[in-house]
Amino acid sequence: MPASLNELSNPGQRKLDSLFAHLREAAVGGLARLLPQRCALCGAAAQRTALCDTCRLALPALPSRCPVCAQPSTGDAACGECLQQPPRFAVTVAAHAYAFPLDRLIQALKYEHRLELALPLGDALADAVRRAPASLEGVEAIVPLPLSRTRQRERGFNQAIEIGRIVARRTDLPLAPLLSRTAHAPPQASLPWRERRRNVRRAFACNHDLGGRHVAVLDDVMTTGATLDAAAAALVAAGAARVDAWVVARTLK
Repeated sequence: MPASLNELSNPGQRKLDSLFAHLREAAVGGLARLLPQRCALCGAAAQRTALCDTCRLALPALPSRCPVCAQPSTGDAACGECLQQPPRFAVTVAAHAYAFPLDRLIQALKYEHRLELALPLGDALADAVRRAPASLEGVEAIVPLPLSRTRQRERGFNQAIEIGRIVARRTDLPLAPLLSRTAHAPPQASLPWRERRRNVRRAFACNHDLGGRHVAVLDDVMTTGATLDAAAAALVAAGAARVDAWVVARTLK
């Protein structure tokens, strides 16, 4: 077993990514000082990110929620569904509810190639994790949810990796691409809720020894939780002692 998950995350590539990230951050900061930045939502002046402070603070908040699945729950207690049939992930950290206008930002990142939006989305998730210190305790690496090779080629990038790079830098954790897709499947968004669990069953594989490790699997949106549950199952099968779920947005029932 490797000495640390830094080794699994390809340290050479991680150093290169970190260098490019810092260079990109410096370039963005320089351009922000030279050119007026506009908020992606309202068009007002913005600073480091693609959102102005007013729009950032107006992103949809989550109500009291189940700590396991992040669905609404009285008093932040575990919901009945998670008590009866717990998912393979232990807790969920979600930054916001998946609602207007956050849904437009996520869709623009994924389908309009607005890669600059990964920065405010990653910042939002990193802030949510840092606001709850217990969310970081013991986590050794962030595992971005992979796309299938077909979808990766179609899109040209993986939004979970783009967001994950921001979160990894803000939390000082390695971004470790430990999962792979075992097959190409229809997009979850195109399926009824009841069919989504079947669609992603055994959809992921982890070919690394994670004996006793604690990792957080990261994605942009959690809808039913089926995809993240399947990813967590693959990580647990590879020996992970605990898997948490970190998402920018949670779709509420």
